[in-house]
Amino acid sequence: MPAASGGKRLVSVEVLRLLAIVCIAVFHAFLQQYVQAIWMGPQLSAADAANPVSALAASRGAMWIVAMIMYCGACGNHIFFMISGFFLIPRMCVACRSDGYWKRQLRSTGRRVAMILATVVFYLLLIMAAGRMLAWERNAGGQSNLIYELEFVWLYLVFVALAPVIAWVMGRVGIRASAVLAGIMLVAVYALNIYVACTWQAQYGHRSLLDWRKQMSAVSYIASFILAGLLGWALREVNDRSTSGRSVSGRSESRRPTARPLWAKRRFWTRGIVILIVAACAITGAMAMRPTYVALYALSFKSTSLISFALAVCALMAAACPPRHTHGRGVSARVESAVAALASGILGFYVVQTLARVLWEAVDARFLQPLLVGAAALPAGSMSAFLGLLRWIALGAVCSLAYVVVICLFDRFVRRPLLRAVHLSK
Repeated sequence: MPAASGGKRLVSVEVLRLLAIVCIAVFHAFLQQYVQAIWMGPQLSAADAANPVSALAASRGAMWIVAMIMYCGACGNHIFFMISGFFLIPRMCVACRSDGYWKRQLRSTGRRVAMILATVVFYLLLIMAAGRMLAWERNAGGQSNLIYELEFVWLYLVFVALAPVIAWVMGRVGIRASAVLAGIMLVAVYALNIYVACTWQAQYGHRSLLDWRKQMSAVSYIASFILAGLLGWALREVNDRSTSGRSVSGRSESRRPTARPLWAKRRFWTRGIVILIVAACAITGAMAMRPTYVALYALSFKSTSLISFALAVCALMAAACPPRHTHGRGVSARVESAVAALASGILGFYVVQTLARVLWEAVDARFLQPLLVGAAALPAGSMSAFLGLLRWIALGAVCSLAYVVVICLFDRFVRRPLLRAVHLSK
């Protein structure tokens, strides 16, 4: 779990983890309709008019809003991997020169891998049992779901298993050489991502593990995992120097702690977030006004989105760097505990969201689809249709938030106690 150097949990990082879950949930709430609207385009044909999604496709303003929401999904995925790398790799980089490193890491990594597998098995069995009892029309735990849809969980397992090797290499070459190698890797990865985003146009539902974008997802997320580990290691070094400067004996020295570099200050990253959001709003708005929406789709697609990656980096560092002023009452213990309890359910949420998709489909059919149908019954592109779409988007966001809370609470009070009972969780 994310913790400061002194063992105290970083509440800001826990809040970011919780925000990542919400971003992922909201992203998936509108993904299918968004991709359908992309291929319809703003110029609707007679065949499109009967589809409720045509209301979204005909509204450039609503498409701009939903396109901005699409950044949330990619950003949330990057944050998920980054937080793990940020805290796992630096500890291993420090420990890799000590005796018994591989033996200790084999034991601890094996436990983490077993926890991930146990989480998947627990929810798979639970959802299969619920499907039999409730007579769900399709098996939510089918083979295709386990292999293809749970891609992010399997990637997380692989990254966790590779973390000791990554840290050992980084520890041997040092921070500076690791930074150079990471920079080269990121330039290469996102150059390929730009190429893939501009040339690969398979429609939603027609992708496979052999598609370029699926393969680049794995490469992009491990790049995020490694970069976050490097940033965590560098920030740990800065924090250690700052702490040692404050602890030097002598009153004059204690008043002049070691100056922190600009990149290790929270305000540097918060300003980056603002700049990126403004740029994303402007670029996405321009793409939404084009004769087709194909460029809009390429701009915001999951791991190929450079904007989402940069937002994730800025958000992680803004959460991890200490604030400029530390005085004040801070966060109450009760709020801190509630945030940590919900944020710990991110892995469980990934699994449930994939294997029990029928649950969200029921929510969508009961609450959201009627609003979309109502907007489609209004004149296409009119203000009344736009307002109807705004109600659809707002209710979708609220339902997504409630969905996250319910699943994360279930995970906190059911799955985690069971794993603790078998010594797979703390």
